[in-house]
Amino acid sequence: MNKTNIIIADDHLMFLEGINTILSDMEEVGDIHLATEGNQVIRLLSQFEIGLIISDISMPKMDGLELLTSIKKKHSNVKIIMLSMLDNHRTVHKVIQKGADGFVPKFTSKDELQKAVRTVLNDEQYFSDIIKQRYMESVFEKKKYKNITLSPREKEVLKWLAEELTSKEISEKLFISVNTVETHRKNILLKTGSKTTTGAVKYAIESGLFD
Repeated sequence: MNKTNIIIADDHLMFLEGINTILSDMEEVGDIHLATEGNQVIRLLSQFEIGLIISDISMPKMDGLELLTSIKKKHSNVKIIMLSMLDNHRTVHKVIQKGADGFVPKFTSKDELQKAVRTVLNDEQYFSDIIKQRYMESVFEKKKYKNITLSPREKEVLKWLAEELTSKEISEKLFISVNTVETHRKNILLKTGSKTTTGAVKYAIESGLFD
């Protein structure tokens, strides 16, 4: 089995050590590097081959949101799971919009954290139930979802979904894997607060996303 090297970032050493212990039990995990702030994460990325970052949001110098933005811009192949005690809907909305691959609260269980890591390493997204709930609260607060934006690729996928193409047909159209299409589809549903593809398409039409 291929192992993935991981960085854990948090400014509380006891929490770092706890997460380190939890992840060390996982056969999918290779070397684990610890950082207490975002700039250290950036330095570690230049020194080691890293596949996943697990980061707190509240950190000194460079917080988790700034780090998330930087990682997705400069190291788009690196997955990132956000951890935070802040589970309010505004924070959740920002994290999802900035492209996090996962988000779980700090008070989550060992089993759920390991599940989140496995899910993300399998090229899927993972958001705890309470995070999904907070995201829905942000959606309802914004009513028309005026601040929700889809990436160019997500818009392409949604366009073909509106034409009732299957994931396999879309993958052939866009020259991407079926798993990637499914990941985009799930992200579209999450961003638009839709339970079904039909709901996402309806939202896109009503909000002018296809314009």
